[in-house]
Amino acid sequence: MARDAHHHLHSPVDLGVADDRGGGLRWASVTIAVATITLLFANAGTLAGWVDEQTPSDWQLRASDISHGWADRMDRIGIGRPRAVLHARWKQAQAKRFGDEAPAEAP
Repeated sequence: MARDAHHHLHSPVDLGVADDRGGGLRWASVTIAVATITLLFANAGTLAGWVDEQTPSDWQLRASDISHGWADRMDRIGIGRPRAVLHARWKQAQAKRFGDEAPAEAP
């Protein structure tokens, strides 16, 4: 079967022309901003935990106070509830033992 020289099949992941006047960059920037804001609100407890794992310093102590205050605020208004429920279920699953398996030791 001969190929037509003028026939062009577009890829399902065609990124378009290079001169899209910043549309792709704008799309990526908005997507990253939305994801960051969503995680800042909905995953505040994880942020506080991460700050607490950092090497103690004046900056770390201040960041810990700020992040725990933020997490408490998000929990009070209910935004942190889904994360807390999922985290509790995960911890219950981790604690399960099978047969004569010894309990896990605390780190």
